Amino acid sequence: MSTGLFMGVRNSFAEDANSYALSFLYAINLTLKAHGASVYLDPEEPPNVYIGNLFGRSELDHHSSRVFVEITTIAMRHDSSPQFELIRNNPYRVTFLPVDFATPLQTDYSEKIAGQFVPIWIGSIPRLLSELKLLAFQLGIPLANGEPNDATVVAINSFSQLT
Repeated sequence: MSTGLFMGVRNSFAEDANSYALSFLYAINLTLKAHGASVYLDPEEPPNVYIGNLFGRSELDHHSSRVFVEITTIAMRHDSSPQFELIRNNPYRVTFLPVDFATPLQTDYSEKIAGQFVPIWIGSIPRLLSELKLLAFQLGIPLANGEPNDATVVAINSFSQLT
């Protein structure tokens, strides 16, 4: 099974499930307000993150649920990684918001996954990015100003040795 990556909550739902998307957005903002965080405004038009036909700069299929779970397991061996833990616990529906809050938050929204209702959690993109940078360091992936340079991206995409 693969996991979809969407740049917005409403875009992650089929058109005929718009009422569920709105319910989830409502639950997100209730949760954020209850924890003193800024509310989330889902963009009408999501940002275009494609560079040519690539999602970001990746040429690889890194978005299967199995791969996400493997990456989170590696990250959690090294350090406490609460954002990665969200993915490990439910790689099928988790939402990361461009809002900085310390720990992941459980919303009142749930979805039926594998035959049972599962509460849906929200995480913080700034905190996830910090965890990703730490994981890159631990795996020996060179970063310049917090990002891999083009040579590193090409090496990763071609399964070549990193230098």
